[in-house]
Amino acid sequence: MATPAKRSFRLTGATGSPVAVEVASGGGQRPVAVLCGPLKPGLAERLARAGFAVVSFDPPGAPGLEIVLDALGRGVLDVDADSYALIEPRDDGSIALARAAAGVRVPGIVVGDMPVDLAAAAIVQWLAKHLV
Repeated sequence: MATPAKRSFRLTGATGSPVAVEVASGGGQRPVAVLCGPLKPGLAERLARAGFAVVSFDPPGAPGLEIVLDALGRGVLDVDADSYALIEPRDDGSIALARAAAGVRVPGIVVGDMPVDLAAAAIVQWLAKHLV
């Protein structure tokens, strides 16, 4: 696959807090991986090269995630998002658990503290099984 295109967005939530968003994708309709938290260097590009649209944001956390998911749903991020999953770096799965407690079921995977090669391989395999 060719080098994925990267686009940057600056979103503002209801509280006025800015969220910087980056989308990496090869274009067209693709399942979306939303990276929730500090990024492992090169992970977003590896996932985009594997055929997924990748959305990352700063600052990480629940308020930013809600702003990003709202923008994704409204098409603001220029991503054709029929399906998406949350990718968490935390071992506790706190983001997925918080969303489930709020009654929102979203598939997700926790990658924890593993090398980027292993994390990318695990995520691609999981996304292919659950989103494709």
